[in-house]
Amino acid sequence: MIIAHVIGARVVNPLTDPISWYAFVPGGAAMIMAGGSLLALLGALITIRMYRGGLARGPWPAIAMAIFSLALIMVGLCRTGRPDTATTIGSTIHRICAGTAFAVLPVVGLMVSRSITEPRTRLPRRLRQSAYGLAALVGIFLSIHLPLAFAGSGIAAFGFLERAGFVIMIGYLFLLAAVIDREAVRTTPAALRSTARDPRGARTDRRPAPGPVDTSRSPVPTASR
Repeated sequence: MIIAHVIGARVVNPLTDPISWYAFVPGGAAMIMAGGSLLALLGALITIRMYRGGLARGPWPAIAMAIFSLALIMVGLCRTGRPDTATTIGSTIHRICAGTAFAVLPVVGLMVSRSITEPRTRLPRRLRQSAYGLAALVGIFLSIHLPLAFAGSGIAAFGFLERAGFVIMIGYLFLLAAVIDREAVRTTPAALRSTARDPRGARTDRRPAPGPVDTSRSPVPTASR
């Protein structure tokens, strides 16, 4: 995305024009697709790690992150309309997918934070607060922008707000990854050995269990004189 801004510096105004307009600059469309694909890949890696760390249960966290990743890929595949042109199906899909990518992230954060019953750090609380804050910002922004966008207008500082939104999105993904790093369920080697199982499914231990005590050969205590 930084490369896209450098390529289109003379054409696209970062304060008023959306990031999608870099698609009309030579090489800009490829940079948008690469940026969206990297974020989608990051979402897939976070999904794998939160399940391995025991911070996600059931299909819904994976479904939410799959929607996030797919939406970002569709943002790159479906270009927005050119300035001062009629709204097309591709531009409509582009805008809906961009809004969906932002809207689904707070849901993932809340599901992960609720799965942590005994937090080790303050990061789960920070993630939960960030999720509520991001959801509020996304709701306010979309309620203002979408009606204007479909009417052919837009917010005056839309370019700046959109870029700030992507910075917040990336920071939120890093916060989510930090929570997974700090709060993942860790199993010590001793616990792994104690819970090892034999091929038949029964628990085994490397040390033999003590057997019954044979008292027949034990000396009978006698009273001392």
